[in-house]
Amino acid sequence: MTATATRTPTAPAAPLHRRLAVGIGPAVLVVTDVVTLGFVTLGFEMVASRILTPLFGSGIYTWATIISIVVAGLMAGYFLGGIVADRMPGFGLAAAIKFVAAAYLLAVFVLTAGGLETIIDAVDGEIAALFVSGFIVCFPPLVVLGMYAPLSVRLLLGDPTDAGKISGGLFAISSFGNITGILVTTFFLIPSMGTRTITIGFAIYLIASGVVSVVAALVSPAPIRD
Repeated sequence: MTATATRTPTAPAAPLHRRLAVGIGPAVLVVTDVVTLGFVTLGFEMVASRILTPLFGSGIYTWATIISIVVAGLMAGYFLGGIVADRMPGFGLAAAIKFVAAAYLLAVFVLTAGGLETIIDAVDGEIAALFVSGFIVCFPPLVVLGMYAPLSVRLLLGDPTDAGKISGGLFAISSFGNITGILVTTFFLIPSMGTRTITIGFAIYLIASGVVSVVAALVSPAPIRD
């Protein structure tokens, strides 16, 4: 006689929101940050273009420089953010990212009052001056803002089997923020406010959002997972 194997019924998986590493409130904060920081990131790219094109023209060399520096900054930010997020996963790091980015945007606000032209005049060659000024304006804040993307995944991911869904969803949401930032900044903010007002507005928003992250770090710190 052949023995019949008995199967233990598999319990249904819990809903995704119950498998996250944080509660609903902190998770909503992370998703909100992903959208709004995506907005600020590429919104500021358009602001940077308006800062640089009056100085160097709006030709292909100017745009190639801006785009390449933006992509390089984000690339470095993603890489560094992944390393730091594994070591310090929590809303305290999120707050630090926002505060540092805000501080640099305030520095850009000050530079655009005339200091940038002084730097450009000290550099020999128009292409070299374009790269130097583009690097000063774009690279540091985008490195810092880019660090939030891997941190957002680290904050939410509780079950490794959800890595694809969570990272894919967050990247899609971030891209939506990017697109919205480009369109709103280009078609509404720049014509109505100007680049310096937008820059300081982005900085103020990042400071306010950083304060929210500090509160989240105190109330609901993300657990450190093995």
